[in-house]
Amino acid sequence: MRDFYNGILTFIVATSLTDAEADMITAEIPIYDQSTYDDLSKILASRDGVSTYQDRLLAYYQARGAQVTPAKTGKSNILIGGAL
Repeated sequence: MRDFYNGILTFIVATSLTDAEADMITAEIPIYDQSTYDDLSKILASRDGVSTYQDRLLAYYQARGAQVTPAKTGKSNILIGGAL
């Protein structure tokens, strides 16, 4: 499973799994479905709260024809460029 996930992460230009992240994997079959998407989404969310990796992961799964429900990740509440 680790090689399967690392292949996806490489494609979306993210770093490979660490040993601790590999221990978080719950899916057992390397297919493009909701369980593998959820595993990777949780790993990416634990790495960085605000990034484009979640969007890339969703787009990758959709391009592969998988019907997945997008993960609800936290958004930043920081406003940049507002008038004072």
